[in-house]
Amino acid sequence: LVFGALISPTDPVAVLSLLKSINVPDALEAKIAGESLFNDGVGVVVFAILLTIATSTGSTQVTALEVGELFVVEALGGALLGAVTGWIAYKAMSTMDEHMLEILLTLGIVAATYAIALRLHLSGPIAVVVTGLLVGNRGADMAMSDHTRGSMFSFWELIDAILNSVLFNLIG
Repeated sequence: LVFGALISPTDPVAVLSLLKSINVPDALEAKIAGESLFNDGVGVVVFAILLTIATSTGSTQVTALEVGELFVVEALGGALLGAVTGWIAYKAMSTMDEHMLEILLTLGIVAATYAIALRLHLSGPIAVVVTGLLVGNRGADMAMSDHTRGSMFSFWELIDAILNSVLFNLIG
């Protein structure tokens, strides 16, 4: 089960490359990518829960109530944290119009969100995905100029390509 949870999340790289090849509208592509990344975050939570169960000994059995509590705290807590930090980033971005500063803000909010999630024992991947969805959708529509939006999306597409290359090299 632990191995199954490890390999079960969908591969967003394959999904996005397929969507680009069939010319899906950008809004639909963003929703599917966000859902795929959210599934990855839930996969991390399920992996952590199953690993906890698998490594428990006879004297420290994990109950169904504890599993449910861990899932709720990790997943919903991470989503709530992501919503809060995404809202903070959105509000901060709506007060400025400097593309470099806004890109740095998104880098900082991602790092801070993940660090806070780890400190509070929440799901960092889910928190960061929710933050990214808020900033990338609502923030892009309502808090960014056209120039900032283009620069921001280009920057994060480059980061995505670099990190996917590193991931596949590590797997290979």
